[in-house]
Amino acid sequence: MARDGFHWGQVGYTIHNQHGQNGYGTEAVDLAMRIAFEDLNFQRIEAHVNLDNEASVRFAERVGMSNECTREGFIFENDEWMDHLVYVKTKHRR
Repeated sequence: MARDGFHWGQVGYTIHNQHGQNGYGTEAVDLAMRIAFEDLNFQRIEAHVNLDNEASVRFAERVGMSNECTREGFIFENDEWMDHLVYVKTKHRR
């Protein structure tokens, strides 16, 4: 979470296979974003998604996020710097 003049947060999600496709993830992220926008007065929420994670891309889009950009060398994973897609939802584009 970054508050100083930015008022934004980051959302992440993991749903285990046996609980997938039941709407739990959508319900949880929808609620988290409502709290972030309405109670915490955030202006934007980001999700950082691995380039090859098609399920996460579909999920981010399902909860109303849109692809903003690709950040190159953004996160250090598996001993290398990885590019990530940045999905975003803003308070005024809900």
